[in-house]
Amino acid sequence: MLIGVSFGLAACALWGMTYLLPVLLPDYDAMYIAISRAFVMGAVSFVLIVLFFDKFRALTKADWLFASKITLIGNLIQCWFLMLSVEYAGVPVAGICFGAVPVLVALISNERARRQGKPFVKYKKLALPLLCIFVGFVMVNATELEEFMAAGGASSSTFFLGLLCGIISTLMWTWYPIRNADWLLAHPQVSPTVWTCAQCLLLFPIAAFVYLIVWYCDPSPVMSSPLGPTPIRYLGLMVFAGVCCSWLATALWNMCSAKLPTALVGQLLVFETIFSVLYGHIHRMQWPTMLLTIGFLLLLAGISYALKIFGDLEKESENKIPTN
Repeated sequence: MLIGVSFGLAACALWGMTYLLPVLLPDYDAMYIAISRAFVMGAVSFVLIVLFFDKFRALTKADWLFASKITLIGNLIQCWFLMLSVEYAGVPVAGICFGAVPVLVALISNERARRQGKPFVKYKKLALPLLCIFVGFVMVNATELEEFMAAGGASSSTFFLGLLCGIISTLMWTWYPIRNADWLLAHPQVSPTVWTCAQCLLLFPIAAFVYLIVWYCDPSPVMSSPLGPTPIRYLGLMVFAGVCCSWLATALWNMCSAKLPTALVGQLLVFETIFSVLYGHIHRMQWPTMLLTIGFLLLLAGISYALKIFGDLEKESENKIPTN
């Protein structure tokens, strides 16, 4: 179990670094960062598919079309909104928005189970953790709005635009794992690694095409060349983000998922939020405020407690002896 947890923590630590990209590349629009990251993921997948081509022959045309659909939403558009959230509202806000994903996935799965007549959690049990999440969310964003304004932010409307982008990104990342898991459950003969690679491969041509269109239509003098004002720095960070923070992180997460119970894996996602907030404050070279700390602890406590409730339900379902 320790090895599985280590894989999960390593994946979250790498994913958390993604939130710093707009901060480290302030001259580049969020769209360029999202597209370039997706392009590198696709390039890595292309190499792997060439090396292990026989494993991909089982995928049908319908499979490739569905992979195209969910990868555009989950790995390209979602990343763009995430980058916009960081750009407009800061790293901690974007990271904390993501912190709601494990609970949202659990809530949606719980409602689906209730409608299908399967074991589910009564909603009164979720009242306390959801209240903690709401209060913590308000406290954290109140302090981040104050920090944003003190740092010379254009207006509060810009901050709330970033918050909105973070919420949209969160909703997309909630939809993606649910639909992705549905497909994998319906196709047990396909390896999760093969499926991940198939999705990312489609990003290779799509990202290249979209990048050229966006650059050609961009009137900004900053992007007078395709790679922008600091091409070496840009390429280096994009390769690192695409290979380490995206592809390697996903591979580590798959290893974690193969070794741990699903309930525990879901709880580990909280650490992506922890790492993103940690990186954001390290970059700022400042300690978090007391209000932010209390809000963050409430958020973390609410998420952890909610996931424990769903984890206990899953354990009860697994340990229940079927009767004839």
